[in-house]
Amino acid sequence: MKNIGVAVIGLGGIGTLRAHSCAQIPQVGHLAICDINPDKLDKLSETVKADIVTENYEEAINDERIQSVIVSTDEESHYGPAKLAAELGKPVLIEKPFVLNLDEADDIIATAKQNGSPAFVGYTQRFRKRYLLAKESVEAGHLGDVVMAFGKIYVTRAVGEAVARRSPNTTPSINTLTYMVDLILWYMEGKTPVEVYARSASKVFKPYNRDDFQWMIVTFDDGSVATLGTSWLPPHHWPAYTATMEIDLQGTGGSLNIDDSHRDFVLASAEPIPCPYTPEHEVKVAFLGSAMPGDFALGEFFGPMKEETDSFIRYTLQMGGVGLATAEHARDVLALTMAADRSCKENKPIRI
Repeated sequence: MKNIGVAVIGLGGIGTLRAHSCAQIPQVGHLAICDINPDKLDKLSETVKADIVTENYEEAINDERIQSVIVSTDEESHYGPAKLAAELGKPVLIEKPFVLNLDEADDIIATAKQNGSPAFVGYTQRFRKRYLLAKESVEAGHLGDVVMAFGKIYVTRAVGEAVARRSPNTTPSINTLTYMVDLILWYMEGKTPVEVYARSASKVFKPYNRDDFQWMIVTFDDGSVATLGTSWLPPHHWPAYTATMEIDLQGTGGSLNIDDSHRDFVLASAEPIPCPYTPEHEVKVAFLGSAMPGDFALGEFFGPMKEETDSFIRYTLQMGGVGLATAEHARDVLALTMAADRSCKENKPIRI
């Protein structure tokens, strides 16, 4: 069996799940974990049986036992470790959003190409089976030419507040609506967005200098249109652990609708139920399965983030791996979400 060494850089909620995922993959022969918080390192190192434990990402990425890198730092800190992995020619998976400006995105892409480093961005929802099956349906031609798309993703105020506190330069569009933009551009692959018009407002999140929601209308080069929206307004104790989502695709040969609201799997308890993403906000009613990365069950981690991590490892080992979002695609997603934010500020359509 082929083995590989993987470094997970950043051990927040998502990085911890990535480390657990790697620890469950038989092909991972060496695991490095890195975080600037020594308490996180101590707590996780025993659980995942890490071989390399360090507060210095350069030490982890440069280690000869490490052949691939997962960057799970906060949104503001993706660039440094991603650029180093690309310079060393090591495959790298970067959490979404790719980075927070296009210059950094272009630099990582150019460096990765120069050094033969496959670079991907973690759009984990692609690996929720319903979204993979939707892509398969589009590719198989069941919808004909997809000319209209609708998509929405709502997260709780608790999630929005966590994002706003840790990342001063991200927005509901760049952080949350990015998931929907990724999926729709993936489903409408081959079409180029040429214009976006977006609207937003700020009342609840005004103290954070953020919008509460955003809706955008995207026009493509062939006249196709997508309407996409996100909200950080659902209350802290909204039963969704993280998100509720919906997609509607209309084509010349068929239509497809995805209800990912999770209202079909509801737990009600007399005792508080801890929320996996924001554990300080307990609920008594929960939409099970609504944690976007996945869930722990019977001591192991399951779900789209585990599937995506496995796909990245298999790709690195040249053993397959499908559905991964390339850095080039993620750059297009970033450009569109940034243009939508600009449209909100200037109150006019923005050409892309």
